[in-house]
Amino acid sequence: MNKNKKTIFIFLSQSVIVKNILRSGGFDHFKRAGYALVIFIKCKEIPDYIKKEFSGDNVTLVSIFEDDPVASKVQKILGALVSYFFWNDTSKCYFQYSFHYRDTSRIITTLHILMLRVVSASLGRFASLRKLVRRFDSYFFPEKFDFIARHFDAYKPDLVFSTSITSKIDVIFIKEAKRRGIVTVSMPKTWDTITRTYFHCIPDYFLVQNNILKEQLVKMQDIPEKNIFVIGFPEFDWYARKDVLRSREEHCARMGLDPKRPILFFGSQGKWYPHDHGIADAIYDMIRGKELVRECQLLIRPYFMQLGEDKFLKYKNMPNAAYDDTHYKSPTFTEGWDPTTDVMIDFVNTIYHSDIVIVVLSTLALDGACMDKPIINVLFGSSFAGRKDISHEMAATTHYKWIFDTGGTSVAYSPEELKKLINEYLHDPRTKAVERALLREQLCYTIDGKSSERMVKAINDVLFLEA
Repeated sequence: MNKNKKTIFIFLSQSVIVKNILRSGGFDHFKRAGYALVIFIKCKEIPDYIKKEFSGDNVTLVSIFEDDPVASKVQKILGALVSYFFWNDTSKCYFQYSFHYRDTSRIITTLHILMLRVVSASLGRFASLRKLVRRFDSYFFPEKFDFIARHFDAYKPDLVFSTSITSKIDVIFIKEAKRRGIVTVSMPKTWDTITRTYFHCIPDYFLVQNNILKEQLVKMQDIPEKNIFVIGFPEFDWYARKDVLRSREEHCARMGLDPKRPILFFGSQGKWYPHDHGIADAIYDMIRGKELVRECQLLIRPYFMQLGEDKFLKYKNMPNAAYDDTHYKSPTFTEGWDPTTDVMIDFVNTIYHSDIVIVVLSTLALDGACMDKPIINVLFGSSFAGRKDISHEMAATTHYKWIFDTGGTSVAYSPEELKKLINEYLHDPRTKAVERALLREQLCYTIDGKSSERMVKAINDVLFLEA
């Protein structure tokens, strides 16, 4: 590796981050900027196709799969404590209705909520006390590990780039970098991270996807505004690439669809909404029963971790329906899949040629908005606590309310409402176009294909500031 070049450590703890940070354009921009890259990927062994994809004279790929170090009881208590710092809609919803807690007894849930109110009122409301937790964590839990130190000694990085601030391995690398006086940059893996828990270890600088997240970093995470860069979603750069778009006839042929029929796209969320196959069934019954104003077809996209073993498989052999199995299964990653370039091109075309995007509460709504597709949130029949339908409860989370506040999606609380909304969009796809534009502006930032470029430029700026 050429030591005349600035060396950057990049950590990729999940396969989806490989897609977001490298495949969406970041890798090419980093190389053009002239950096020496040491890319750490959390996998047992880096496969040949990834070695070939991310190759170069100044690129080193490192497999890092050591078991996460076991935290002490005190550290676990501290980690649990900071999760109670926020008394907001997200924290309340997650403790009551997320799949982690939905089957917990009401007594335990009540105790969680009570502790949430007490801790957030007594500690979480004061920035000075919140910051004290970070000092406590840094002093008592330095997390020094030889296998980490060896990488710093060998490559001597100028900057550490963490791509998921809540990833354990990212935090360990950030702590090692801080001990050595090396500048650190991080970003939230997804747009719902910032409002869920207080970050007990923070980098010197943050990259965020939109201005709302910047405001939340300042307000909830006590990050100085001057240390935050807004870059957009690198993964949304795909939507500005006209060169990857296929004709409707070609894409429908690949997916087993009829190019003449409108495509109703339904994206599953797996364990978050374990009964969402009932929504797909309801839509298909409308198609089969000719209850829609046009003859349509249903395209199912299963949750990636349930590909091949979920309740949607039956749609592979049904008329006027298709099952999107373009996911690339990969034992390399703990998630069991890898969103490769080919997978992303298929996905971009699926969104582009879909006539309506139908989800429960998913980031897929943002994907649909990127391409100005009508979007319906379905808030019935997908999640239950006992016999109670709680499908609508997670709609109150802080980050998803940002979507609803724009009015850019329609919401169905019953099969009858869902049918009505589908028919309205089939009749006039421009319904809510103005609101979708607002959604794109506020949540997606800008769909100009340059978010990856801004990401690398921000790191350039950080290195300049720290020079």
